[in-house]
Amino acid sequence: MRTLFLAVLLMPLALIGQEKDTILDGYHRRAIYSASGAFTDLNNWNAGGENSSNVSLLLRENWTQKGPNLTTVHLLEGNYGISRQAGEFTKNADKLEFTTTVTGSPKITEWNISGQFNVRTQFAPGFAEGDTSGTPISNFGAPIYGQFSLGVGNNSSDNFQVFISPLAGKSTTVLDEVLRDKGAFGVDTGATWRFETGAKVTLNFAQEFTDEFSVTAKTDVFYNYAGTLNEVDLSLDIIALYKIKEAFSLSGHVQLLRDIDQIDAWQRRSVLGVGLAYTIK
Repeated sequence: MRTLFLAVLLMPLALIGQEKDTILDGYHRRAIYSASGAFTDLNNWNAGGENSSNVSLLLRENWTQKGPNLTTVHLLEGNYGISRQAGEFTKNADKLEFTTTVTGSPKITEWNISGQFNVRTQFAPGFAEGDTSGTPISNFGAPIYGQFSLGVGNNSSDNFQVFISPLAGKSTTVLDEVLRDKGAFGVDTGATWRFETGAKVTLNFAQEFTDEFSVTAKTDVFYNYAGTLNEVDLSLDIIALYKIKEAFSLSGHVQLLRDIDQIDAWQRRSVLGVGLAYTIK
């Protein structure tokens, strides 16, 4: 006698560390911690399909200090996701990024001289789709993107920050010897480091529209003066959270990326989850 067993378990968990401003040592803190997973197990399932599972982790810490002369914003972002299907593990998200922006106080004027530092890499090795050789196409420290920019910023709004820089430098560092020898990520073959000069725009947004619904977003645009408009680097990261009840939330995360040094195409990742939530206010 045939047996039929189907277990589909969807368990996203969104832990919202600080949705509202919390003051600590002069800083206003907003934080999001999220862990989500989806698991499907099939046995003698006539409709077809394969066993699968995926887990996604998200961290976003934003610290803002508005002093009499300067406004300082620190932003730490981490994102890692892995999926398993047909017995194979695949990484589908991997980012570790830190940004510091220092701007003149909006108490004086809305637009002030501003400086920004940014560094971005990843947690673990990445492999090409269908790869069986075990040779990574990226790794921790390969690449490391660094940017330092001078320009003007506007932090007069509690929810929206703008940074515009006509004097921006971008470095690409590849510490993996195998990837260096391949000239990966735009560096010369065998070289460790590449430097570009250009212009940069950063937009940050964070707002609670209601007690239940909040949105955070970040956009970065970098234009290399030695390149063309088609070579502009762009990244967009949007996180939306809707609290259904005290213990449950609906979360959406969209990432959009364009960097021809990685691949000459638009990259997109979208994640939607429903699950448990824990909020500290």
